[in-house]
Amino acid sequence: MIRPFSYLMAAAILLAGCIRTDPPPNPFHAPATYQVGKSPSFLGAADLNQDGLPDLVVANTESQSISILFANNDGTYQDAVTLKTGKQPRWIVFGDFNEDKKTDLAVLNNDEDTFYLFLNQGKGTFASPISYQVGRAPFSATVNDFNGDGHLDLAIVSRFDQLVILLGKGDGSFEQGMTVEPGAIPTGIISGDFNHDSLIDLAIANNGAQSSDFVLFWGKGDGTFERGPSYRTGQRPLALISEDFNRDRLPDILVINGIGDSLSLFLQQKDGTFSKPQQLGAEGGPVSAGAADFNGDGILDLVVANSRSDNISYMIGKGDGLFQHPPLNIHTGRAPFFILAQDLNGDGNPDLAVINNEDQTLTVLFGKWHKKGS
Repeated sequence: MIRPFSYLMAAAILLAGCIRTDPPPNPFHAPATYQVGKSPSFLGAADLNQDGLPDLVVANTESQSISILFANNDGTYQDAVTLKTGKQPRWIVFGDFNEDKKTDLAVLNNDEDTFYLFLNQGKGTFASPISYQVGRAPFSATVNDFNGDGHLDLAIVSRFDQLVILLGKGDGSFEQGMTVEPGAIPTGIISGDFNHDSLIDLAIANNGAQSSDFVLFWGKGDGTFERGPSYRTGQRPLALISEDFNRDRLPDILVINGIGDSLSLFLQQKDGTFSKPQQLGAEGGPVSAGAADFNGDGILDLVVANSRSDNISYMIGKGDGLFQHPPLNIHTGRAPFFILAQDLNGDGNPDLAVINNEDQTLTVLFGKWHKKGS
């Protein structure tokens, strides 16, 4: 018979192998902060003025505007240029929608049931927006070529249980595609080839209490999709990202859960299905995540924006789908709401940009490490 203390000893040995007592070193330089509009909700980056540097764009929900911060050559940013949008801009999609080799902006207006298309006229200027009607309360979107015609298309989810496909014509206009109900209150969507058939699929996070899952839609290659399996997540998932977290060359999916301060990591199996989720603890109110190799060890790390804790968490990846704990928590501002992991200064190393919802600010943290030979 095994005595109780044997269970305690076994548990202690297991925990000793999993727990890291100190947070990792900070891989970022001191943050720089810039003013944006009221209640910033989304952040993205692209070269909008054709100077070879990624510029930053922020959707300001309460200001009914977007802020564009053009990059300088020294790693700083100019004061924000403001473009008016519809009511409650919630998401921005970047792409060359009229195929003139300049990046355009598609802005989802949550309280107007529209998206505004801003066509880039060059040198950082944009034409007056073209308004397109979409489903009620559009919340997030992804861009890709869903029908293989070489033109960029849009997939948009609305909080009123709709997935809307818009097929691009290559001239800045769109044709109405399929509309389907993906689940209750869809809030997050990403695109990629999730079943290895070389066709673009969709993964959608359903935030409704009766759903609390993510669902896959298999692309048929003609702009239409077939509903695939759904996977139970944590409570009220908000968003999701896809990366290869365990280095098996298969796309995994990480879900940010809106209740319970947790993340759900689904590792893809060789047969195209996803494993039972690994539940990762988070700080208060995780809302957004990004992944990159921030410490230069060749393994993906994870960063998470925590709106209630007023910080971001940096976790070193182990390369097997697990992350070292405890994380390093960095204060960026009040209610960080969206985090972007990307090389912003052209040195080949990943940086961070974070929007702080209650401060009405944007925080940029450049990476410290440099690749070997650089």
